[in-house]
Amino acid sequence: MEIVKLAWRNVWRNKRRTIITASSLMFAVIFGVVMRSMQLGTYDHMIDSAVRQYSGFIQVQDKAYWKDKTIDDLMLDSIGLREKIIGVEGVHSVLPRLESFALISSGNKTKGAFFQGVDPALDDQMTQISHKVVKGRFLEKDDDGVLLSQRLASYLNINVGDTIVLLSQGYHGVTAADVFPVRGIAKIPNPKLDKALIIGSLKKVQQFYGAEGMLTSMVVNIKSKGDIEDVLPKVRELLNPEHLVALSWTEMNKELKQQIDSDNGSGIIMLAILYIVIFFGILGTIIMMTAERKKEFGVMVALGMHRYYLALVVLLETIFLGFVGALTGALLSSFIVAYYYRKPIRLDGEMADVYEQFGIEPVLAFSNDFGIFINQFWVVLTLLIIAVIYSLIKISSFKIINALHS
Repeated sequence: MEIVKLAWRNVWRNKRRTIITASSLMFAVIFGVVMRSMQLGTYDHMIDSAVRQYSGFIQVQDKAYWKDKTIDDLMLDSIGLREKIIGVEGVHSVLPRLESFALISSGNKTKGAFFQGVDPALDDQMTQISHKVVKGRFLEKDDDGVLLSQRLASYLNINVGDTIVLLSQGYHGVTAADVFPVRGIAKIPNPKLDKALIIGSLKKVQQFYGAEGMLTSMVVNIKSKGDIEDVLPKVRELLNPEHLVALSWTEMNKELKQQIDSDNGSGIIMLAILYIVIFFGILGTIIMMTAERKKEFGVMVALGMHRYYLALVVLLETIFLGFVGALTGALLSSFIVAYYYRKPIRLDGEMADVYEQFGIEPVLAFSNDFGIFINQFWVVLTLLIIAVIYSLIKISSFKIINALHS
């Protein structure tokens, strides 16, 4: 206990040196936390925008569907299979969908669009699209109207209550044509979908395509994206491999996965460079501190203090310094992260165009995952302890006479 008190007093004996060292650690934690929070938060936003809002993390499809994505490669809507999948641990719900392309016309304007049939109540549990309705209302069960994405409605100059004409090719080549009243307009986070998405009730869309009782996919809504590795094999076990297949979001959206992996790798390299710079700054401070206290160490050993205890005191001083700097950095960075978590940074210009090409809302979001703070705290503290090895080696090897005359 006396050694702990001595170490704590030594930390504050030279306040300037303590403040300089603690400040370097504090800024290291702040930069590390903010950078990593922005990276992981942006990845989560990308996945949420491109995956949760549309494809889901897992889809069950006909074995031939994903290759060509044609309306002829459909699967039966099996209530029994849905119930079995819902029974898998980690699965929240199973969303039946029928989706294909259609030509939308209003007045003199025509545009290719993506027509998606859903169970409104079930689908809203995952996408929460009812909260994104900016005009009109969300769809009801077996609704005969449609919900339009905001940019598509703006391009076609369509408002709530207007009627649109849809024309497409249905199941096995039948002609699909019908008129639909517009029930509502929603702002879709995914920019690509916001320019082309039309949502209708599943029953109505099945009738439109002449595909009653058929689906393009069952979207497996899982409780957490971290559960996908456990859930996917269990879902596959329930399927007939001759007819059905279960795909993860990484298989359905390989470009996004590669982009995230690439950016994450470069981010880790940047963090490593930052920590290398910080490490040598800390090491320089430790070397300077050791040289300044050489005579002090010599006196303490000459008075009978064992080198082991002296080394322990220096190690405790370093740990105290680390905790002061790292905890201060974690506290200050938490305010920065909390602010940008609530108010993400919106991009514009060329960078926004790049994001939209991948179907991602151009936003730099931040993550408030507590693990980020813990990881950066321990990384900085570990670097400090590695740097203090220099002092411990000097304490174990210096000659008392030389130290007293220094």
